[in-house]
Amino acid sequence: MEELNKYYDQHMHSSFSADSEEDLKEYCKLAVKEGINYICTCEHFDFQTVVDGSTWMADFPELIKYHEEIKKDYPSVTPLLGIELGYKRICFEEMKELSYKYPYDVIQLSIHDNNKWDYYFSDAFLNHEIESMNEYFDLMIEAINRFDNFDILSHIDFGFKTLKMIDKKWEFSLWDKKIKEVMKLLIEKNKAFEINTKVQEVIFDIDKDNHHIEYLLKTYKDLGGSKITLSSDAHKKERYRSLFLKYMKIIKDNGFNELSYFIKRKEYKYKIS
Repeated sequence: MEELNKYYDQHMHSSFSADSEEDLKEYCKLAVKEGINYICTCEHFDFQTVVDGSTWMADFPELIKYHEEIKKDYPSVTPLLGIELGYKRICFEEMKELSYKYPYDVIQLSIHDNNKWDYYFSDAFLNHEIESMNEYFDLMIEAINRFDNFDILSHIDFGFKTLKMIDKKWEFSLWDKKIKEVMKLLIEKNKAFEINTKVQEVIFDIDKDNHHIEYLLKTYKDLGGSKITLSSDAHKKERYRSLFLKYMKIIKDNGFNELSYFIKRKEYKYKIS
């Protein structure tokens, strides 16, 4: 493994994901410009999406071939293979099989929908806010308990961000008990916890302060958590490593001196300067 000169973005999406049109080479150009020696996209697997009933799954054999082309065109950049597995009960066996099928560098676990509502959209919460958030966390707890072959839990506050956009009065700490259960399970299972700048910025723009992320970091640290990743969830090149310096400082100011990253499913540590 090469020495990591800068912390790379390990949760991005390219045109190999159904919701992105970005050519992977555009991320490579930015990595070269910034002197970063790895790029990593975690392309979607979402089974029978509630958006249109289709299954979002990257063509991983073609992606692996494209990586070989990238290595020739951008020799200073090593492309890493990632997947973001969207958990739902009806696709557990498919998830399990897919998680072992290709030589991933990192596997992200996510909750995107409950097979009826997609938590990205306000319909998932309108007029049943508390019940929907409870179910959202219950699915997350179930997923972590049931599925073990992953490295990072993505955006714990993906659903909450939508709720906050509906009405800014909502606070994540209202679900403190369930949040702590999620974090305890991650710590127990030796999995990493993602800070997702895309979600954080939506909430910051509403609150105009950092109390949401500070609550997350304090709660995780108080429980003994130490494995944090920082990701942009970029679907376009404009969001590549978005606001990393801002959130590295917040993470460090809240007692964490290192970030985790993964290569060939092995965890490494990056010291925050």
